[in-house]
Amino acid sequence: MKKQILIASCSVSMLLCGCVDLMQEPRSFLTPETMVYDQKTIEIMANGLYNDLWFENYAYNCRSQILGVGADDIVTGTMTKRYTFVDQLNVTNAQHDADVELMWQNMYAVIRSANSMLRDVVKSEDVSDEVKNPYLGEAHFMRAFAYFNLVRYFGPVPAILDPDCNEDMYGNASGSIIRASVADIYDKIIVPDLIAAETMLPERARTNDNSRASRAAAKACLTDVYLTMAGWPLKRGHDYYVLARDKAKEVIDHTDTKTYTLVQPYENLWKEANKSDDTEHIFALNHDSNNGTASNYGRSYYATEESSSAWSDYLADSCFYERYPNDTRKSFNFIANFKVEGTPRPLNYKRTSMRSPAINKYRDYTPLDANGKVIMTAQTNGITPIYRYADILLMYAEAQNKADGSPNALAYQCLNDIRKRAANGGTYTEAANLSPEDFDKAVFDERGWEFFAEFKRWFHLVRTEKVLEANMYNPRVKAAIEKNGIAAKSKEAYYWMPLPIQEVQSCGFEQNPR
Repeated sequence: MKKQILIASCSVSMLLCGCVDLMQEPRSFLTPETMVYDQKTIEIMANGLYNDLWFENYAYNCRSQILGVGADDIVTGTMTKRYTFVDQLNVTNAQHDADVELMWQNMYAVIRSANSMLRDVVKSEDVSDEVKNPYLGEAHFMRAFAYFNLVRYFGPVPAILDPDCNEDMYGNASGSIIRASVADIYDKIIVPDLIAAETMLPERARTNDNSRASRAAAKACLTDVYLTMAGWPLKRGHDYYVLARDKAKEVIDHTDTKTYTLVQPYENLWKEANKSDDTEHIFALNHDSNNGTASNYGRSYYATEESSSAWSDYLADSCFYERYPNDTRKSFNFIANFKVEGTPRPLNYKRTSMRSPAINKYRDYTPLDANGKVIMTAQTNGITPIYRYADILLMYAEAQNKADGSPNALAYQCLNDIRKRAANGGTYTEAANLSPEDFDKAVFDERGWEFFAEFKRWFHLVRTEKVLEANMYNPRVKAAIEKNGIAAKSKEAYYWMPLPIQEVQSCGFEQNPR
């Protein structure tokens, strides 16, 4: 007889064992007095991994956005948070600490759930390997993805593979856990997990959409990981560009994966009706405001001039907007002239309080009333995009050029295919005969335009060590950087987020340099 007890999540800090309280139970698995791991139970556990990624209070959605405001594409719309890039140096900032704390909890919730699956489902004799291996592939993928986020946000972090949290990866007992090195997290957890996921996941996600991990998702993430390992902070260089090049090409060649293509036109990628489509979206967190996994694209993404109920939490950086090519993406991604509540004439963003355009990309996810008017609510539907086929094309182009010393024909095709989709008349000419340096810059710029406000830009700037360079385009941010002497600090001081205060105090971890 099977008794299933759904464990509700607690509000305690989700760190790890002992001082790091990973004894909080994840919401994704069932704890029985006598558990039978049949396919239904295993599927419930696997589905819970994605709920853990969302966690609570839009963790892997708005928290990812706020922690990326140090990049050059978006800004926060309130004056107290206008320059989060500078604010993140202040570890006493209570609001910012809440953001990093929730991201930390969020990722360790995924890890705890994945650890439980990888222990308990593996040894189950209730289902065959053929049935359970794809679910185990999801657990490997999600654990790798969680650690990939942690190590990019925080640098060295506790490495826990034990679902009971009795020890860390090095055998240190609860209460004596240490922060694992960045290299060890990549070499001993992230890369092995993704390689395992590649072999276990199906060619197409089990849901036949983008809401669950597939083999291509594992390959996309592994490509991203190799590119990151080639850059800052590990700087392993050439050999890892080769690995990234070859892994991306497997998806382009649809070697043991489904075939992906670029969706035409670009704006169709961001329709609520298409949100689960896996033509281009390889993997995305799907949101539903009716089942407790809402996104945060409503009030937070509307400017206060548009509605008295709007919050202006996230707006486009005006300098990024002004540098953006005049292509079809620009007219879709941004709102430069606002329809002001109660006023017939539009208001240009330069005359608004924050002097920033609004982000239009996710507006189709906001609900409408019976008259077609926007319902100004915080909770919306849609997706948090994680990997698209466009990622694969541009990651291949970057990696191939750096691995081989010059761009080949396929690298040019990858770049030009992205440009062609975005082209507005004569916006772009075919990229050709570029030096390796100019090609790399073209790909770098294209990533910024293509993935505007998609939670990627900060990570891209960090691994390429271009955070300061990119932020210097905005004179007000440049002034703040110079005033705070950021350029003189170590990269760890402004590339890594501060550890959550509670973890520093409880575990005795040394705070990241500021």
